[in-house]
Amino acid sequence: MKFQTVKALLEQLERFEEETGLEDLDNFAIWLNNQQKNSTAHFPTKWDEYPENDDARLALSVGVLNQHTKHYIKTALKDTPLKGIFDFTFLAGLMEKDQRKSDLISMGLLEFSPGMEVIRRLIRNGLVEDFEDPVDGRSRRVRITPAGRTVFHEALAKFTNVNRIVAGNLSSEEKKTVITYLSKLVHFHQPIWDQDLGTDLEVILDKYLHSSAANT
Repeated sequence: MKFQTVKALLEQLERFEEETGLEDLDNFAIWLNNQQKNSTAHFPTKWDEYPENDDARLALSVGVLNQHTKHYIKTALKDTPLKGIFDFTFLAGLMEKDQRKSDLISMGLLEFSPGMEVIRRLIRNGLVEDFEDPVDGRSRRVRITPAGRTVFHEALAKFTNVNRIVAGNLSSEEKKTVITYLSKLVHFHQPIWDQDLGTDLEVILDKYLHSSAANT
């Protein structure tokens, strides 16, 4: 077997272990065959041992994908002064106009204390500056600095690779289908964030799921 073939096989094995968390040859053979066929057939993953409950599987899968995405983002930003996705998101929110700190934090889907820490970090790094709100002297506004704009554009270029990797081996049609359902979920969860953050989960279930089911 030629060296290039062995090298390609080892690269595929490494990718298989990263994507599935498995290390056995039988499942690797299934995975490799699916890759060659561009198949969407099911192959086991390390969380398949969990109870076969659709709600649990969906929640777990979203959580696992979120962890993978955070890792890719961390890798993309490792040579920048940005510490994570929220640093990037806050800079993005300031590219068009300055904002009140509270509005910027709300836009980033963060609670107030961790959101303020992100803002303080951006200010310390010279990427953002704060100033008194000319309309409401009790509030402080923030705006992006020229250095912040430079860092944002440099990071933005790296996110093309992040997005491509996160989308994985889905076909164009599969991507459209996933986007449709994820958008529906985002639309469902946003009012909970806006109006009922921290509310008892039983209350949320009754208000957003049980009542809507009763009306259908």
